Amino acid sequence: MHTPEQLIDGLLDHMLYLSIAHHVAGRIRVKANWNGAQKLGTINEGQLTGIVASIPGILDYRVNKKALSLVIHYDADVLPPPLWEELASVGQYPGKRDQVRRQLLTLLANDPERFRSPAAPQSITSAEA
Repeated sequence: MHTPEQLIDGLLDHMLYLSIAHHVAGRIRVKANWNGAQKLGTINEGQLTGIVASIPGILDYRVNKKALSLVIHYDADVLPPPLWEELASVGQYPGKRDQVRRQLLTLLANDPERFRSPAAPQSITSAEA
């Protein structure tokens, strides 16, 4: 089982290569940017989905390997939509990483029981996400 710090650091590491393709409260689709597509192709899919599955507030997700995208359904009361925007900005503004990390840890520290062991992905598909 990962500590909250390890989960957040893993998520932030992956966000360097992902950008928001579409976002409405409760659902976000992130896609690998051109520079990150090659890097993400070398990452074990289980590592990424394990991180996603372990974060409190994430209800469901699916990976689309062909489109290099990830769709996440989340509880907007646990992970507010503006926080996702901040998270996505870390790739463009690496100096914001520590600030976003603190925000996530503070938010998630309010309910440490919500952290769980990585679960199997809800669905992995090669169809368009």
